[in-house]
Amino acid sequence: MRAILSELRASLSRNTSMTISLIVTMSVSLMLASLGLLIQAQADRTERYFGDRLQLQVNLCTKNSPAATCVGGVATDEQKLAVQDALDSNPEVKSFSVRSPEDNFEQARELLGQTDTGRKQLETLGPDSFPESYFVTLNDPQDFDGVVSQVSGMDGVGNVNSLRELLGPLFEMLDKLQWASLGTALLLIVAAILQVSNTIRMTAFARRREIGIMRLVGASSWHIQLPFVLESLVAALVSAALAASGLAAFMHFVVYGYLRDTLGTITTWVRWQDAFVVMGWTTALSIVLALIPTLVMTRKYLNV
Repeated sequence: MRAILSELRASLSRNTSMTISLIVTMSVSLMLASLGLLIQAQADRTERYFGDRLQLQVNLCTKNSPAATCVGGVATDEQKLAVQDALDSNPEVKSFSVRSPEDNFEQARELLGQTDTGRKQLETLGPDSFPESYFVTLNDPQDFDGVVSQVSGMDGVGNVNSLRELLGPLFEMLDKLQWASLGTALLLIVAAILQVSNTIRMTAFARRREIGIMRLVGASSWHIQLPFVLESLVAALVSAALAASGLAAFMHFVVYGYLRDTLGTITTWVRWQDAFVVMGWTTALSIVLALIPTLVMTRKYLNV
C-alpha cells in the first residue's frame, strides 16, 4: 500500500499541470450540472407550491373580502355547493380540487416565513383570514374565459386568479436556465472525459518502460492500473469539493442573501437540504466521470 501511495504522489507531481487542468474542467462542469439540478428542484418546488400550471384559483369570500359578491361575509354552504356545481357542469373544466383556509394559511406561512417582513405579517393573521379555494384544471389552458365569466360573478366568490398567467414567465425562465446550464455542463463533461482519456494515454506513454518492467516481474494488471485509478479519483473528489463549495456560495449569497428576502413573496425557494442532495449527486457523477474513462483507457494503453 505504501508503494502505491508513493507511486500516486510521484504520478501527481509529474502530471501537475494536466491534473490541475482536469480539476478545473471537471469543477466547472460539475458546478453547472449542480446548478441545473438545483434549478430543477426549484421548478419542482414552485410547481408543488402553486399546483398545476393550467389551473385557475377560485377564492371564496372571507369575512374581510371587499368584492361586491361578498356582502354577506364568509361564503355559505349553499354558495359553495353552487360554485362546485358550476365547475362540475362547465365543459372547459377537466377537474378541480379544494383547498381549505387552513391549507392556504399553511402555504402562506411557508411563503411569508422566508422573510422578516412576512413573519411580522403572519403575526396578525390566522386561518380565518384566508379563503377556501378551488384549484381548477382546464381541458385547454387557452380556453378559460367561460369559467372565469361563469364563476367570478357568483355570490360567495371573492376573486378568480389565473395561475398560468402568474407562473408562465417564471417557469419559462426556470426552464431556459436549467437547459442552458445542463447543456453547457454536458459539453464540459465531454471535455473532461476526453481530458481524462488524454491524460491516461500520455502518462502511459511516458511510463511505458516502467510498466514493461512491472509486467516482466509479474505485476498484475490491477496493480498497474491502481495508481492511475487513484489519481483520477483524487482529481474527481477535489473537483466535487470545489463544485460543492461553489454551490454553497450560490445558496448563501444568491438564494438566502437575495432571492428569499427580495422575492420571497413569489414562491418558496430551495433550501440547504435541496443543495445537499444535489451535492451528493454531483459527487457521485464526478466519481463516475473519472473512473469509467480511466478503467477503459488503462485497459487499452497498459497492455505493453
